[in-house]
Amino acid sequence: MFIQANESAKCYQENIVRSVADANIGAIFGWGFAPHHGGTLQFINAMGLEAFITRSCELAEQYGERFQPAQIVLDMAAKGEVFSDD
Repeated sequence: MFIQANESAKCYQENIVRSVADANIGAIFGWGFAPHHGGTLQFINAMGLEAFITRSCELAEQYGERFQPAQIVLDMAAKGEVFSDD
């Protein structure tokens, strides 16, 4: 889940997807991300950006840099933001 969510954040950061909703729906219908989480970016929001960063960094230490949190997640956490189309 963490790699999928992080990759969605990178796609949002690079304007590959145009909205948070597009990323969430695309993850659910595109590759079957767990729908009860509301999509990948909603998973990050629900977990909390700081908690997502902490766990991602732990996983990166153990399994490699592919788990490092996307820059947009780090930037948003520093500003107290969440993924939202509002």
